[in-house]
Amino acid sequence: MNLFFETPKLTLKRLVSLAMLIALAFIVGKFSIPVIPQQLVISLTFIVNTIIGMIGGPIWGFISLGILDVVDTLSSSSAGNFIIWWTLMEAIQGFFYGLFFYSKPLSWSSKKDWLHVTIATVVIMLISTFILTPLLIQIYFGVPFWAQYLAGRWLKVFEIPLRIIITMLVIPRLQKIPELRKLANL
Repeated sequence: MNLFFETPKLTLKRLVSLAMLIALAFIVGKFSIPVIPQQLVISLTFIVNTIIGMIGGPIWGFISLGILDVVDTLSSSSAGNFIIWWTLMEAIQGFFYGLFFYSKPLSWSSKKDWLHVTIATVVIMLISTFILTPLLIQIYFGVPFWAQYLAGRWLKVFEIPLRIIITMLVIPRLQKIPELRKLANL
C-alpha cells in the first residue's frame, strides 16, 4: 500500500523518543499562560506536538497524540467524563503535525519555510480549534456554535501568529541536533 505521505519505521529509538515526548507534552500541558482569562489561554504544548509530528510522521503522530489524550484524561479528576471524540480530535492534530513537519527542514531565513509553518498552523488550528472543538462542545454540552464565538472563541485567531513565531524560533534550532535530524529524516 502506497500512501501519499511517508511513514517512518518504528525503531526502538523512535519509540522511546516518542514516549519521552508524550511525557513531556503531558507535563507542559499542565502549564498555560492566560492572556485574557477564560478566553485566550496559550499553552506551549504545540511545540512538543510539532516535535512529535517531526519525529513520528503522520501515523505515529496520530497514535502518539491519541495516547497522550487518553493518559491526560485518565490522570485528571474528570476521568469519568472520557469522550472518545476528543481523543480522535487530538489524534487528527497529531496526523497533521506529522504530515506538515516530518522530513521538513526549516530555516528562519527562508520565506518558503515561514509560509509552510503558517499554512500548517492555520490548517491545524482551523480543524481543531475553530471547527471540531466548537462542534464537540455543541454536541456534548449544548452550547451553540455561534454562542461560543460570541463568547470569545474568535480570540484564538490571535494565537496563530504567536504559534508561527515560536515554532520558527524553536524548531529550526532543534533540527540542528544530529540525533533529532536522524529521527526526523532530515
